[in-house]
Amino acid sequence: MLAYLAALYTLVRACGAERGTPLVQLITYTPYAAVGSLLAGGGVLFVSAPAGLVLIASGLVLAALVAPRLVPGRMPREGVRLRVMCANLLYGRNATSGFVEQLKVDDIDVLAVQELTADGLAALDEAGIDALLPYRVVAPAPGGGGSGLFSRHPISAPVSRTLEAIPMWQTAATVHVPGAGPVLVESAHPYPPRQRRVRIWRDQIATQAVPAAGGPPRILLGDFNATLDHAALRRLLRAGYRDAAAERGRGLQPTWPCRTETLPFWTPPITLDHVLVDRRVGVREFGVRAAGESDHRPVVAELVLPAT
Repeated sequence: MLAYLAALYTLVRACGAERGTPLVQLITYTPYAAVGSLLAGGGVLFVSAPAGLVLIASGLVLAALVAPRLVPGRMPREGVRLRVMCANLLYGRNATSGFVEQLKVDDIDVLAVQELTADGLAALDEAGIDALLPYRVVAPAPGGGGSGLFSRHPISAPVSRTLEAIPMWQTAATVHVPGAGPVLVESAHPYPPRQRRVRIWRDQIATQAVPAAGGPPRILLGDFNATLDHAALRRLLRAGYRDAAAERGRGLQPTWPCRTETLPFWTPPITLDHVLVDRRVGVREFGVRAAGESDHRPVVAELVLPAT
């Protein structure tokens, strides 16, 4: 039975055929499934060779699907540096002076936040975020639906939009980076794939903006409530993006959960927060930071934009 389940899981992941809440959520744990299948196969092999071989084969296939995220790509050529951070603030709770201080330490040029509340925005202002990142487009909202984009560089064409079905605000703007020209940046936050909400989650990922040939480079920063094992997110990548963490061999760096008091059971750490960059944009560095009062770790990337 275990070998059958492992083979079925592998087939679903390899084909991108996850449908419905249980499968979508289970596919999140593909890296764990790869290790578990290999270990189980080694143990079962001496009891039942066929079952052990199926488990090992399943583990090897899953490992092959995951392994590219651990292999760094080429370092980008010279260009214009842009340091970005993405942070889920957990209903505004992590809008603290310590969080703003981390922006200074990381010398952040563009910050995208999710779950921005009115109180959280007021706390960021009180902590002095305007002195670091004076340009902004914000859409605070109660609960987890708010969004914000803050920039060191001037912005134009600010946009606040809600994703359909369940209102999740996303903020976007054209950031004018000296020496690099305009860059389209958006703070993304699709609704999580909860019970009876998987279609909404999939549709909200599918409606994310994609790079246009001949247009300015585009960057998506956000809590996508998805890992690179989800077909919905991989389809978005194929539309013209690269995952910054995977580009630097950090694609399995977990970002959630960091606080578990709101979860009904222990959840293995997974990678839900991403910096997706236009293929014209290079990635020089990637890392995660301490979660503070949030249940997500902020992610930081140093990008290289084409010089004008």
